[in-house]
Amino acid sequence: MAFAVLTRDPADAQAYVSVLAPLGLEVVAMPVTKTVPPADPDALTRALASGDFAAIVVASPRAAHELARAAKSIELPGVWAVGPATKRALDIAKITAQHPADARDGAELARRMVAAVDVRGKRVLVPRAEEGRVEALEILRLAGAIVVDVIAYRTVPDDAGAARGAQLLRAGEAAICAVFAPSQVAALATIIGGLDRIESRFCAIGETTATAVRAAGVRAVAVAAVPTPEGMAQAVRSVYPPGEPT
Repeated sequence: MAFAVLTRDPADAQAYVSVLAPLGLEVVAMPVTKTVPPADPDALTRALASGDFAAIVVASPRAAHELARAAKSIELPGVWAVGPATKRALDIAKITAQHPADARDGAELARRMVAAVDVRGKRVLVPRAEEGRVEALEILRLAGAIVVDVIAYRTVPDDAGAARGAQLLRAGEAAICAVFAPSQVAALATIIGGLDRIESRFCAIGETTATAVRAAGVRAVAVAAVPTPEGMAQAVRSVYPPGEPT
């Protein structure tokens, strides 16, 4: 049995165990980052209480969790979600959301939303990570929206949680290293001391993450066609076992 190191926490990594086991891969969770409260932990609650939003843009499962926590009994306007994982998190919180199937990042979601909804002069709430991408905000503003940009959480390195995965990667004992966000790529590079040192084959949950991996010095990255465990398994299958036809 070979190892696949996934930059997910143990709970999230469980969804990948059954799809990677048929490839002879044992999943090792390597949570290279963890989320912590923002400098102003009540900012999202206050923003929601101000009301009068035409829409809310949710671009990650963590943003969905923070929205659910802050909303409580507040009635929410139209919520737009990126990716099936974010939609699932909103469903669990019983928050109805529109989820364009071809919107794989915040920028694509913003484009789809402004094409469907007139946001000129209207307030749009965007809860996000402190280090999160801002392309969606720019697209909404160009469309005339009044963007309420709220830092809902921060992502910081998690050196303690990464110990076993780091050991496997440094020793060349991990066949696969699967990454799920640009912030994880940056944290992994810091922990390992450079991704170009790793012999593992890299797989990314989407093209945005793959771009970050390439920028970190890795030339070959397999990219999941859809951001799901099955999509990641297909990306892994394209490069592992090595030398086999896909």
